[in-house]
This record gives sequence, C-alpha cells and structure tokens, in this order.
Amino acid sequence: MARTPPPSLPAIIALARSGALDRAKRLFDEAGLGAVTDDAATLSVHGRLLKDEARRAGPAERARLWQAAGDAYARAAALSGTTYHLINAATLSLLAGERAEAEERARQVLAKLDAGDTGPETSYYLGATRAEALLLLGQLEEARAALVAACRLAPEAWEDHASTLRQFGLILDAVGGDAGWMAALRPPRSLHFAGHLGVDDDAALRARIDALLDQENVGFAWGALAGGADVIVAEAVLARDAELHLVLPAPAAVFRAESAAPLGGDWPARFDTVLARATSVSVVDPTLTATTMLHIRLAAEIAMGQAVMKAASLASEAIQLLLTDPDNAASATNMIGAHWRRSGRRQTRLDPPAPSRGARRGRPLPEGPGDGVLAAMLAVAFEDPDGSGRPVHSLRRAVEALAGAVRPLTTPMFAGGVLHLAFEDPAGAAGAADRIERAFWPDGPRIAGHYGVVELAENPFEGPPVLFGPNAGRAADLLASTPPGAVHVTESFATALHGWTQLASGECAYVGELSNGEQVIALYALARAGS
Repeated sequence: MARTPPPSLPAIIALARSGALDRAKRLFDEAGLGAVTDDAATLSVHGRLLKDEARRAGPAERARLWQAAGDAYARAAALSGTTYHLINAATLSLLAGERAEAEERARQVLAKLDAGDTGPETSYYLGATRAEALLLLGQLEEARAALVAACRLAPEAWEDHASTLRQFGLILDAVGGDAGWMAALRPPRSLHFAGHLGVDDDAALRARIDALLDQENVGFAWGALAGGADVIVAEAVLARDAELHLVLPAPAAVFRAESAAPLGGDWPARFDTVLARATSVSVVDPTLTATTMLHIRLAAEIAMGQAVMKAASLASEAIQLLLTDPDNAASATNMIGAHWRRSGRRQTRLDPPAPSRGARRGRPLPEGPGDGVLAAMLAVAFEDPDGSGRPVHSLRRAVEALAGAVRPLTTPMFAGGVLHLAFEDPAGAAGAADRIERAFWPDGPRIAGHYGVVELAENPFEGPPVLFGPNAGRAADLLASTPPGAVHVTESFATALHGWTQLASGECAYVGELSNGEQVIALYALARAGS
C-alpha cells in the first residue's frame, strides 16, 4: 500500500511553485523530510528542491547537488517504478559527471519502456523518454529519430516539446555534442507587431508581410489593433492559422472609435472582424473612456513581454515586425521599436508606401491622465509576530540593501510594517526586490509588485510627490496572498519586465489568480536573480 505523503509536503510544493524556493527547502529540512527514504512523493520533491538548488549554485557545488538530486529521484524510482523518476535520475547523474551511472540508469529506462512497465503516460512522453535515454547512451541518430517520432504523435504539444528540447540541450552541452539538429524541432516563433495609422492597404506590402511570417515560422503574435498597419499584420497572422493575441490600451469600443473609425473606409469593419477572430483580447485599463499615449506605451510593453515570455516557455525566439514611418522618428511606433532593440532581440522594419493624398488619419492623443506616469511599484512587508518592533530593524536593513540601487521615482514610504517603493520601470523595481531578498536570505520578507499608470502629484502637505489612482495601491493588495520569502507581481509587471530585460525561462513563473472583487488578477513569482 502506498504511503500517504507527510501533511507538510503539499505546502512545500506550493511554496516551491510560488517562487519561494529557499523557504520551501528550509521547511522541507525542518520537517525532517530529508531523512525520508520510503515515500516516492517525498523523495521526488527532495530531488526537485536539490535540482533547483543546483541551478543556482556555483560551479564548485553544482556537481554534488546534481548527484544528490539524481540519487533522490533514483530512490523514488525504486519505490514508484515509474520512468519519470528514473529518467530524471539518469540525466542528473550525467550532469554530475557520473556517465557510467547515467548510462546504467538509461538502460533501465529502455528496459521498462520495452516491457511496457511505465505507468499511465502519454504517447509523446513515452517517445520523448525513449529518445532521452538513447541520447544518454550516446546513440545520437536513434535518439534523434525517436524524438522526431514523438513530436509527430503530438504535433502541437509545444510546451512538452520545449521541455524535452531544454533537457536535450543540457545533455548535449554536458557531453560537448552538437545541438544544431534540434532547430528543426523547435516550436514556432513568437511575434510582436506595431505600426502606423493610415497605412495604405498595398498588395506588395501584404506580400512582404506574408513572406516574413513564413520565413520566420511565426505561430503566435501579439499587438494592438489600430486601423492601418496593426490590422494588416493581424489579418496576415490569422490567414496562416497562427494565434493572435490582442493587447488593447482601452476598451475595444473606445479604441475602435479613436484608431479605426477616423480612418473611414472598411477599417472599422476589419477591426471588428479581427477582434472577433483573435485568440485572446486583453485590455490594459477597462475603465478608460479615452486612450492616452501612456496607455498605448503600457499596452505595447505588455504585448512585447508576452511575446518574449511565450517564446521563453517554448524554447523558441521572439521577434518584432514594425511598419514604420522613416520621416517621423518620434512616433510611438519608433519608440516601441527602440524599446525592443534595447533588449538585443531581432527586429524587422518595413517602410510601407506613403499614404495616398487625402488619406484620413487619426487624431493626436493626450500624453496621459493629468500628471500621469508609468510606475513599477513594490510593497515590502516585514514580519513582526511578537510585536517587538523588529520591522523597524528590518527597514534599516532594507535601506542599506538599496544603497546603490536605481533611484526611486519618489521618496519611499513606510507605514504599518510595509515599505512602499516606486520606480520608473519594472527592471529597476525587480533589481530593488532582488537586493532586499539577498539582504534577508534565507528568511526574506513578502514582496509584491505592480506596473501601471498612476498620477504623480504634488503632496498637499508639502512633502515629496505622492502617487494617486487605483493602481497606486495594487502592489500592497497582493501582500496577503504572497508567502514570506517570495516576490509576487501582477501580469503587467511580469510581462513588461521580460520586455525590458533578458530573463531566463522560469524567472517569472505563473502561480495563480487573485480576485479583488472587481477583476481577476494573474500572479507571477519573480525568482531571485541568478536562480
């Protein structure tokens, strides 16, 4: 009879998934679970925690941790009999430098697969597991053929393919093998697109767009839906049966009235058709009655980040397509393009033909609401369980940690045991959160973050400027659902952060949703830098 996992195990798994890896490992150790040898679930979690620790460790410690993780999975495999535990044990042995042990475990995996002793698994998983075992045995051509066959069994299981390709990449890197052959198996690329209003619907331009989408094997696209360039690219994406994800700065009716209707002709109807066919439609601020340039910028940053995050999750690549006006360097499209180039990612710029004489254009939009700015806000909660005043000591420690960090947008505030910080962009805020986490490791505070449009207004009490608006308190609202030692951020923060920086896959993982009574907020865990 299978043993019931210890009651604390689900909580530890939840903490690990939330990004609080250090706290999860500490609770695991404090519960004495490291000494458990007769429960496969506990051993599997132990292997997972050790594997996470190995990824963050320096070279001197990494091999030992890979080995310990592999041994934990091997003990789990002996109890469960599953190929999942055994193939993990085999690959971790190789990463630890124990090739003979890795090959022996790989042969055991193949024996189980040949005997049908695998447990309930998908056809893709069984094929990919066979391919991984063959690769560990140095049988490259056989591994390649097995992986190709597995991918054909589930041709659109892109996340599964990406996970396998990452594992193969680790193995090939460890043995000095050539990973170039995997390029043909990689999932489609992700695209962010943007362009000008009033672009003529030119057949030659459409042909250039179609050729680019084909050449780059684009399967997923993100952008807005302004009349002109946006609509033309979106229609081309839909024509190739790719996923189209629209990120609008304002409600669709408002954005349509401001960006499609003023152009006349069939642009409003085409806007409606694309909107109805899109895979998803999200709105930056559902309460807006008039679009501002700040909201357009925020929508673009979110869309760029979503394209990057999708590509990272699929071990693929995110690229950008701009339909630009070379005579207007200060346009929103060119500013969006400059933002993308700062991250070092590939970009294609197409100069469409100049609009025909008399073509209608949209009207200029206001910069923002009142004294509006984009702000990346953090709320940092220090624990004081016994009322001893320790949060004040923690505050001093946090202040020391922030020395040398990016300058905040306004003077930080401390109230009710919570430190409130605001920065110009998510990269600066993430850097500050990382400094605080490192200063308190392994017992970090609860940190929450949000990125949005707020008003930076004069303080009526003659103090420093203060933030106003519904977004100003959003970070603090998340603290109740953020475990100690974790950094939870909203989707706008997480996605925009990926557009600002070059984050590795998994550094901003989705952890769930939170309802504040008015809307459902997607939450992401920001891992400690270097994780």
